[in-house]
Amino acid sequence: MQTQLKSIIRDTRTQIYRTTSILFLVQLFGALGAGFFFVVQNILGTQHMLGAIEPINERILWFILFWGTDFFMIALCAVLCYLIAGLPGLAPGLALSVYFAHFSGSAIEGPNTYFSFFATPLNNGGGVNIGYMGYFVMALFCALLIKLLYAGWDGLKQKIAAGLNNLLEKLRGKTEKIPGDLTGMQLIEAVDLIVLVLIIPVASAALTFVLVRYGIQKPFAALAEAITEPLTRLSSQSMILTGVLFGLMIGFDIIGPISMAAFAVSAAAFFAGDAQLLTIYGACFVTIGWSPLFFVLLAKIKKKVDTCADDMSIASSGPINAFFENIKLTVNFSMSYAMRSPFAVIPGLMAGSAVTGLLTALTGIVNDSYLSTDTPPKYGMGKSMTELLQRGEVYLSFTLPLRSGDWLRCRIPLFLIILAGAAVGGLVIYSLRCAQTEKQKKRGTYVAPAGDIVLEMRQLAKSRFARSLTD
Repeated sequence: MQTQLKSIIRDTRTQIYRTTSILFLVQLFGALGAGFFFVVQNILGTQHMLGAIEPINERILWFILFWGTDFFMIALCAVLCYLIAGLPGLAPGLALSVYFAHFSGSAIEGPNTYFSFFATPLNNGGGVNIGYMGYFVMALFCALLIKLLYAGWDGLKQKIAAGLNNLLEKLRGKTEKIPGDLTGMQLIEAVDLIVLVLIIPVASAALTFVLVRYGIQKPFAALAEAITEPLTRLSSQSMILTGVLFGLMIGFDIIGPISMAAFAVSAAAFFAGDAQLLTIYGACFVTIGWSPLFFVLLAKIKKKVDTCADDMSIASSGPINAFFENIKLTVNFSMSYAMRSPFAVIPGLMAGSAVTGLLTALTGIVNDSYLSTDTPPKYGMGKSMTELLQRGEVYLSFTLPLRSGDWLRCRIPLFLIILAGAAVGGLVIYSLRCAQTEKQKKRGTYVAPAGDIVLEMRQLAKSRFARSLTD
């Protein structure tokens, strides 16, 4: 039994690594695709190049590429369920992820769908959501439940078949209508397909829904609502303590209800004319995107890459997107590392983000560009920060002015603070991963990192190309 459990743990970890690698390709598609058309359209000076019937629809087609990134949680659930449970896990994973995909907590109209996905919650963070780890738990629980129920059903069939054989023997003594070659297993096999295709996947999806809805969604929504008012009071009493709490909250669930509670407090202060909390919030978010890079670099320096870290492509993608002010992709790639090793990565993200919140509050940095109407944020389509936040466009909001404002009093200090926070976060992740790896090796549950999927794709392309030339 213990050997089987260890085998399941190793296989699950292997599939988690594989899923997050595939997830990276989904994110990369949205980033590179949308970025390519954005650059080309600006060079050519046209907004009508994707084939829309009318220019007014061009932006809708352009955002399809962003949606490829926004819906990466749906890809996560579908792929992870498939890799662990096979084809029976695909439909449940997809159905559950679509159901929980929007963050508004209630039914939404079609035109508002984009504003309700991923990092763009309606009402400045209000509503019910499950966070990125909620999707991960959902996919993992559903897939393992299907897998275990399949194994359980396979063993149960033998017992049921034995009982049916006894029943058939008794019936044959009373009537000649029961065929002599009919067995209990044949009767079980007649309904086996229904059980495997309909009953087990549907039951697993239903149980997973109950877990996520009442074990994650509602409790965390209630917690987020409960801490909003005390956090608002604290922000007026101690900005330093608030900065630390902001960092801990953002690092805990990044885009989940706890982080969004901090964002709701920041947005309320912003609308009241104070941009300090929003400055802290944005700096903490960017720190999340940088922390995995420091972790991987430290692992390379210490020559622990084979046991503690891998995939430089994922680690470097967050900082790259931070420079392009893409908040979604800045933090998206950190989520992949958190899903691979949540008990090591999440504490590191919390620690690094807390340091950034502390230092930003201590230095009293406030980016007044948030409040400026004369210089709208870059890529803000001419809208001010107030207008962007009022219409729920979080995607083009709180991190944009991090690259504006006074160089000496804002931009350079913030950048150094973010680097310091990310370095602390990377160090904590590294320390915990090293300790975690040693424990896993002793227990026999260790799985080596899967490697860089970008390099794997290149090798695959080369082999396919060479094969096509020889065929």
